[in-house]
Amino acid sequence: MARIKDVAELAGVNRSTVSRIINGEGKFREETRKKVEQAMAQLNYRPSAIARSLATSSSNMVGLLVTYYTGGFFGEMMEQVQTELDIHKKFLITAQGHHSAEGEKEAIQRFNDLRCDGYVLHSRYLSDDDLRELAKQPTPFVLLDRYVEGIEERCVTFNHHHASRIAVEHLLAGGHRKIACITGPSQRHNSLLRKLGYVDAMKDAGIDIDESWCEEGNYGRQSGYDAMAAILQRHPEVTAVFSCSEEMTVGAMQYLHEHNISVPEQISLTSFDSVELCESLYPTVSAVHFPISDMARVAVQTLMGLVKGQEIIDKPTFEAQLKIRKADRTLK
Repeated sequence: MARIKDVAELAGVNRSTVSRIINGEGKFREETRKKVEQAMAQLNYRPSAIARSLATSSSNMVGLLVTYYTGGFFGEMMEQVQTELDIHKKFLITAQGHHSAEGEKEAIQRFNDLRCDGYVLHSRYLSDDDLRELAKQPTPFVLLDRYVEGIEERCVTFNHHHASRIAVEHLLAGGHRKIACITGPSQRHNSLLRKLGYVDAMKDAGIDIDESWCEEGNYGRQSGYDAMAAILQRHPEVTAVFSCSEEMTVGAMQYLHEHNISVPEQISLTSFDSVELCESLYPTVSAVHFPISDMARVAVQTLMGLVKGQEIIDKPTFEAQLKIRKADRTLK
Protein backbone atom coordinates (compact mmCIF):
# COMPACT_ATOMS: atom_id res chain seq x y z
CA MET A 1 0.00 0.00 0.00
CA ALA A 2 1.39 3.38 -1.04
CA ARG A 3 2.34 5.90 1.63
CA ILE A 4 2.61 9.68 1.56
CA LYS A 5 6.41 9.26 1.44
CA ASP A 6 6.08 7.29 -1.82
CA VAL A 7 3.91 10.01 -3.39
CA ALA A 8 6.45 12.68 -2.38
CA GLU A 9 9.36 10.75 -3.91
CA LEU A 10 7.53 10.09 -7.19
CA ALA A 11 6.39 13.71 -7.48
CA GLY A 12 9.84 15.06 -6.53
CA VAL A 13 8.56 17.14 -3.60
CA ASN A 14 8.77 16.85 0.17
CA ARG A 15 6.16 15.11 2.30
CA SER A 16 4.81 18.32 3.84
CA THR A 17 3.98 19.63 0.36
CA VAL A 18 1.99 16.49 -0.43
CA SER A 19 0.18 16.70 2.91
CA ARG A 20 -0.74 20.35 2.46
CA ILE A 21 -2.01 19.82 -1.08
CA ILE A 22 -4.15 16.87 0.06
CA ASN A 23 -5.63 18.98 2.88
CA GLY A 24 -6.23 22.02 0.67
CA GLU A 25 -3.77 24.18 2.60
CA GLY A 26 -1.45 26.83 1.23
CA LYS A 27 -0.83 28.03 -2.33
CA PHE A 28 1.23 25.99 -4.79
CA ARG A 29 2.11 26.32 -8.44
CA GLU A 30 -0.29 24.45 -10.71
CA GLU A 31 2.65 22.39 -12.00
CA THR A 32 3.46 21.18 -8.46
CA ARG A 33 -0.16 20.37 -7.72
CA LYS A 34 -0.47 18.33 -10.93
CA LYS A 35 2.70 16.38 -10.16
CA VAL A 36 1.32 15.38 -6.77
CA GLU A 37 -2.09 14.45 -8.19
CA GLN A 38 -0.51 12.37 -10.97
CA ALA A 39 1.73 10.58 -8.45
CA MET A 40 -1.30 9.82 -6.25
CA ALA A 41 -3.18 8.42 -9.24
CA GLN A 42 -0.21 6.34 -10.43
CA LEU A 43 0.31 4.84 -6.97
CA ASN A 44 -3.43 4.53 -6.32
CA TYR A 45 -2.87 6.47 -3.12
CA ARG A 46 -5.97 7.41 -1.08
CA PRO A 47 -5.43 9.63 1.97
CA SER A 48 -6.76 8.33 5.29
CA ALA A 49 -9.88 10.18 6.38
CA ILE A 50 -8.92 9.65 10.02
CA ALA A 51 -5.42 10.99 9.46
CA ARG A 52 -6.76 14.03 7.64
CA SER A 53 -9.18 14.63 10.47
CA LEU A 54 -6.35 14.66 13.03
CA ALA A 55 -4.16 16.83 10.83
CA THR A 56 -6.77 19.46 10.01
CA SER A 57 -8.89 19.44 13.21
CA SER A 58 -11.83 18.64 10.93
CA SER A 59 -13.75 15.37 10.84
CA ASN A 60 -15.14 16.17 7.36
CA MET A 61 -18.47 14.89 8.72
CA VAL A 62 -21.75 16.78 8.85
CA GLY A 63 -24.76 15.71 10.90
CA LEU A 64 -28.35 15.73 9.67
CA LEU A 65 -31.17 15.52 12.19
CA VAL A 66 -34.47 14.20 10.81
CA THR A 67 -37.80 13.26 12.34
CA TYR A 68 -37.73 9.81 10.74
CA TYR A 69 -36.19 8.08 7.74
CA THR A 70 -39.30 6.87 5.90
CA GLY A 71 -41.33 8.77 3.32
CA GLY A 72 -40.42 10.58 0.12
CA PHE A 73 -39.97 13.92 1.88
CA PHE A 74 -37.13 12.74 4.13
CA GLY A 75 -35.58 10.63 1.39
CA GLU A 76 -35.44 13.67 -0.88
CA MET A 77 -34.02 15.81 1.93
CA MET A 78 -31.23 13.34 2.72
CA GLU A 79 -30.36 12.84 -0.94
CA GLN A 80 -30.03 16.56 -1.61
CA VAL A 81 -27.99 17.17 1.56
CA GLN A 82 -25.63 14.33 0.59
CA THR A 83 -25.34 15.57 -3.01
CA GLU A 84 -24.38 19.05 -1.85
CA LEU A 85 -21.95 17.68 0.75
CA ASP A 86 -20.23 15.61 -1.95
CA ILE A 87 -19.21 18.87 -3.60
CA HIS A 88 -17.48 19.88 -0.37
CA LYS A 89 -16.02 16.37 0.15
CA LYS A 90 -17.92 15.90 3.41
CA PHE A 91 -19.48 12.74 4.83
CA LEU A 92 -23.10 12.66 5.98
CA ILE A 93 -24.11 11.29 9.39
CA THR A 94 -27.86 11.06 10.00
CA ALA A 95 -29.79 10.64 13.24
CA GLN A 96 -33.47 10.56 14.21
CA GLY A 97 -34.99 12.74 16.88
CA HIS A 98 -37.53 10.07 17.87
CA HIS A 99 -40.36 12.59 18.21
CA SER A 100 -39.10 14.27 21.39
CA ALA A 101 -36.90 17.14 22.50
CA GLU A 102 -34.79 14.69 24.49
CA GLY A 103 -34.31 12.52 21.41
CA GLU A 104 -33.19 15.52 19.37
CA LYS A 105 -30.74 16.56 22.09
CA GLU A 106 -29.27 13.04 22.16
CA ALA A 107 -28.85 13.07 18.38
CA ILE A 108 -27.01 16.39 18.50
CA GLN A 109 -24.79 15.07 21.29
CA ARG A 110 -23.86 12.11 19.05
CA PHE A 111 -22.89 14.57 16.31
CA ASN A 112 -20.66 16.35 18.83
CA ASP A 113 -19.15 13.06 20.05
CA LEU A 114 -18.22 12.28 16.42
CA ARG A 115 -16.66 15.76 16.10
CA CYS A 116 -18.95 16.74 13.23
CA ASP A 117 -17.92 20.00 11.56
CA GLY A 118 -21.52 21.18 11.77
CA TYR A 119 -25.08 19.98 11.39
CA VAL A 120 -28.34 20.59 9.55
CA LEU A 121 -31.30 20.34 11.88
CA HIS A 122 -34.84 19.51 10.81
CA SER A 123 -35.85 20.04 14.42
CA ARG A 124 -39.50 19.83 15.45
CA TYR A 125 -39.32 19.40 19.22
CA LEU A 126 -36.48 21.53 20.59
CA SER A 127 -37.77 24.87 21.85
CA ASP A 128 -36.67 28.20 20.40
CA ASP A 129 -34.76 28.85 23.63
CA ASP A 130 -32.99 25.47 23.29
CA LEU A 131 -31.87 26.39 19.78
CA ARG A 132 -30.74 29.87 20.77
CA GLU A 133 -28.62 28.30 23.52
CA LEU A 134 -27.22 25.78 21.04
CA ALA A 135 -26.20 28.68 18.78
CA LYS A 136 -23.83 29.86 21.54
CA GLN A 137 -21.79 26.65 21.19
CA PRO A 138 -18.79 26.57 18.82
CA THR A 139 -20.16 23.97 16.39
CA PRO A 140 -22.25 25.71 13.70
CA PHE A 141 -25.67 24.50 12.58
CA VAL A 142 -28.45 25.51 10.20
CA LEU A 143 -32.18 25.06 10.77
CA LEU A 144 -34.09 23.61 7.85
CA ASP A 145 -37.73 24.70 7.50
CA ARG A 146 -37.91 26.52 10.80
CA TYR A 147 -37.67 30.15 11.91
CA VAL A 148 -36.23 31.12 15.29
CA GLU A 149 -36.00 34.76 16.29
CA GLY A 150 -32.47 35.83 17.16
CA ILE A 151 -30.71 33.30 14.91
CA GLU A 152 -32.42 34.23 11.63
CA GLU A 153 -29.16 33.91 9.69
CA ARG A 154 -29.19 30.15 10.42
CA CYS A 155 -32.78 29.58 9.26
CA VAL A 156 -33.87 28.33 5.83
CA THR A 157 -37.63 28.83 5.77
CA PHE A 158 -40.81 28.45 3.72
CA ASN A 159 -44.12 30.31 3.99
CA HIS A 160 -46.49 27.46 4.90
CA HIS A 161 -49.41 29.78 5.70
CA HIS A 162 -49.31 31.44 2.29
CA ALA A 163 -48.95 28.08 0.53
CA SER A 164 -52.13 26.77 2.15
CA ARG A 165 -54.01 29.92 1.23
CA ILE A 166 -53.08 29.48 -2.43
CA ALA A 167 -54.34 25.88 -2.49
CA VAL A 168 -57.65 26.75 -0.80
CA GLU A 169 -58.17 29.92 -2.85
CA HIS A 170 -57.84 27.77 -5.97
CA LEU A 171 -60.80 25.69 -4.78
CA LEU A 172 -62.76 28.80 -3.82
CA ALA A 173 -62.16 30.27 -7.28
CA GLY A 174 -63.69 27.10 -8.68
CA GLY A 175 -66.94 27.79 -6.84
CA HIS A 176 -66.38 25.45 -3.87
CA ARG A 177 -67.68 26.57 -0.49
CA LYS A 178 -67.95 23.31 1.43
CA ILE A 179 -64.22 22.68 1.74
CA ALA A 180 -62.70 20.47 4.44
CA CYS A 181 -59.06 20.19 5.51
CA ILE A 182 -56.86 17.23 6.49
CA THR A 183 -54.33 18.86 8.80
CA GLY A 184 -50.96 17.74 10.11
CA PRO A 185 -50.12 16.99 13.76
CA SER A 186 -51.13 19.91 15.97
CA GLN A 187 -47.92 19.84 18.04
CA ARG A 188 -45.88 20.96 15.02
CA HIS A 189 -45.67 24.69 14.36
CA ASN A 190 -45.66 24.38 10.56
CA SER A 191 -48.74 22.14 10.71
CA LEU A 192 -50.58 24.89 12.57
CA LEU A 193 -49.47 27.43 9.96
CA ARG A 194 -50.85 25.24 7.17
CA LYS A 195 -54.16 24.87 9.00
CA LEU A 196 -54.32 28.60 9.68
CA GLY A 197 -53.81 29.31 5.98
CA TYR A 198 -56.89 27.20 5.23
CA VAL A 199 -58.93 28.88 8.00
CA ASP A 200 -57.94 32.41 6.91
CA ALA A 201 -58.73 31.74 3.24
CA MET A 202 -62.18 30.47 4.20
CA LYS A 203 -62.87 33.42 6.51
CA ASP A 204 -61.74 35.93 3.90
CA ALA A 205 -64.23 34.33 1.51
CA GLY A 206 -66.97 34.94 4.08
CA ILE A 207 -67.38 31.24 4.94
CA ASP A 208 -67.93 30.27 8.57
CA ILE A 209 -66.31 26.98 9.52
CA ASP A 210 -65.76 25.17 12.79
CA GLU A 211 -63.37 22.42 13.90
CA SER A 212 -65.65 19.73 12.46
CA TRP A 213 -64.40 20.69 8.99
CA CYS A 214 -60.83 19.78 9.95
CA GLU A 215 -59.45 16.33 10.70
CA GLU A 216 -55.95 15.88 12.09
CA GLY A 217 -53.53 13.38 10.60
CA ASN A 218 -49.88 12.56 11.27
CA TYR A 219 -48.58 13.05 7.70
CA GLY A 220 -48.82 9.30 7.07
CA ARG A 221 -50.98 7.59 4.43
CA GLN A 222 -53.18 5.70 6.87
CA SER A 223 -54.00 8.91 8.70
CA GLY A 224 -55.10 10.47 5.40
CA TYR A 225 -57.34 7.48 4.74
CA ASP A 226 -58.90 7.71 8.21
CA ALA A 227 -59.26 11.49 8.01
CA MET A 228 -61.17 11.32 4.73
CA ALA A 229 -63.54 8.76 6.26
CA ALA A 230 -64.14 10.96 9.30
CA ILE A 231 -64.76 14.09 7.21
CA LEU A 232 -67.30 12.39 4.97
CA GLN A 233 -69.08 10.91 7.96
CA ARG A 234 -69.47 14.34 9.57
CA HIS A 235 -70.01 16.33 6.38
CA PRO A 236 -71.35 14.21 3.51
CA GLU A 237 -72.13 17.49 1.73
CA VAL A 238 -68.43 18.35 1.33
CA THR A 239 -67.37 19.10 -2.29
CA ALA A 240 -63.63 19.60 -1.84
CA VAL A 241 -60.80 18.65 0.52
CA PHE A 242 -57.41 20.29 1.03
CA SER A 243 -54.75 17.89 2.36
CA CYS A 244 -51.68 19.27 4.15
CA SER A 245 -49.27 16.58 2.89
CA GLU A 246 -48.85 14.38 -0.16
CA GLU A 247 -48.70 11.16 1.86
CA MET A 248 -52.05 11.92 3.50
CA THR A 249 -53.43 12.74 0.05
CA VAL A 250 -52.48 9.26 -1.13
CA GLY A 251 -54.44 7.76 1.75
CA ALA A 252 -57.41 10.05 1.16
CA MET A 253 -57.46 9.16 -2.53
CA GLN A 254 -57.34 5.45 -1.67
CA TYR A 255 -60.40 5.83 0.57
CA LEU A 256 -62.33 7.61 -2.19
CA HIS A 257 -61.44 4.97 -4.79
CA GLU A 258 -62.35 2.09 -2.47
CA HIS A 259 -65.75 3.64 -1.74
CA ASN A 260 -66.47 4.48 -5.38
CA ILE A 261 -66.48 8.23 -4.77
CA SER A 262 -65.34 9.74 -8.03
CA VAL A 263 -62.62 12.39 -8.18
CA PRO A 264 -63.19 15.17 -9.17
CA GLU A 265 -66.85 14.62 -10.09
CA GLN A 266 -67.96 14.17 -6.47
CA ILE A 267 -64.94 15.34 -4.46
CA SER A 268 -62.18 17.72 -5.55
CA LEU A 269 -58.71 17.48 -3.98
CA THR A 270 -55.75 19.82 -3.56
CA SER A 271 -52.61 19.15 -1.56
CA PHE A 272 -49.16 20.08 -0.34
CA ASP A 273 -46.42 18.21 -2.21
CA SER A 274 -42.64 18.13 -1.81
CA VAL A 275 -41.63 15.25 -4.10
CA GLU A 276 -44.12 15.47 -6.99
CA LEU A 277 -46.03 12.48 -5.62
CA CYS A 278 -49.34 14.13 -6.51
CA GLU A 279 -48.38 13.99 -10.18
CA SER A 280 -48.32 10.17 -10.01
CA LEU A 281 -51.84 9.80 -8.58
CA TYR A 282 -54.96 9.14 -10.64
CA PRO A 283 -56.29 11.62 -11.31
CA THR A 284 -53.30 13.87 -10.78
CA VAL A 285 -53.76 16.30 -7.88
CA SER A 286 -53.23 20.07 -7.96
CA ALA A 287 -50.66 20.91 -5.30
CA VAL A 288 -48.58 23.68 -3.78
CA HIS A 289 -44.97 22.67 -4.23
CA PHE A 290 -42.84 22.59 -1.07
CA PRO A 291 -39.27 22.97 -2.44
CA ILE A 292 -37.46 20.82 0.12
CA SER A 293 -34.73 19.90 -2.41
CA ASP A 294 -33.76 23.52 -3.04
CA MET A 295 -34.04 24.34 0.66
CA ALA A 296 -31.78 21.43 1.61
CA ARG A 297 -29.12 22.60 -0.85
CA VAL A 298 -29.23 26.15 0.51
CA ALA A 299 -29.03 24.81 4.07
CA VAL A 300 -25.79 22.96 3.29
CA GLN A 301 -24.34 25.95 1.42
CA THR A 302 -25.14 28.17 4.41
CA LEU A 303 -23.61 25.66 6.81
CA MET A 304 -20.41 25.38 4.78
CA GLY A 305 -20.10 29.15 4.95
CA LEU A 306 -20.44 29.02 8.74
CA VAL A 307 -17.90 26.18 8.99
CA LYS A 308 -15.39 28.20 6.97
CA GLY A 309 -16.09 31.36 8.94
CA GLN A 310 -17.36 33.20 5.89
CA GLU A 311 -19.84 36.04 5.98
CA ILE A 312 -23.34 34.67 5.48
CA ILE A 313 -24.82 35.67 2.14
CA ASP A 314 -28.49 36.51 1.73
CA LYS A 315 -30.53 33.34 1.37
CA PRO A 316 -33.28 33.09 -1.26
CA THR A 317 -36.89 33.41 -0.15
CA PHE A 318 -38.83 30.24 -0.84
CA GLU A 319 -42.43 30.86 -1.85
CA ALA A 320 -45.23 28.49 -2.81
CA GLN A 321 -46.03 27.59 -6.39
CA LEU A 322 -49.38 26.00 -7.25
CA LYS A 323 -49.24 23.29 -9.90
CA ILE A 324 -52.65 22.81 -11.50
CA ARG A 325 -53.64 19.25 -12.34
CA LYS A 326 -56.86 17.22 -12.71
CA ALA A 327 -58.28 16.15 -9.34
CA ASP A 328 -60.39 19.29 -8.87
CA ARG A 329 -63.16 20.80 -10.94
CA THR A 330 -65.08 24.04 -11.24
CA LEU A 331 -68.61 23.85 -9.88
CA LYS A 332 -71.34 24.99 -12.24
